[in-house]
Amino acid sequence: MRMRNVKIKGHRTSVRLEPTLWDAIEDICLREGVGLDDLCTRVATERPGNNFTSNLRCWVVDYFRGNPAAA
Repeated sequence: MRMRNVKIKGHRTSVRLEPTLWDAIEDICLREGVGLDDLCTRVATERPGNNFTSNLRCWVVDYFRGNPAAA
């Protein structure tokens, strides 16, 4: 597991994910032309809830499956 600090809507938080998921998130950032903080804010906005890390994992899966809500 790797932990990174990100800003979501201007608030700093830490996110702990598997290296493979971080690699996938970096790929998404490159494809979408956004930074990590902007992507995390997007995910938090599209998937509100108490567990951001879980929501981020699901969002990444949806993105690569071509789910229009995530892409």
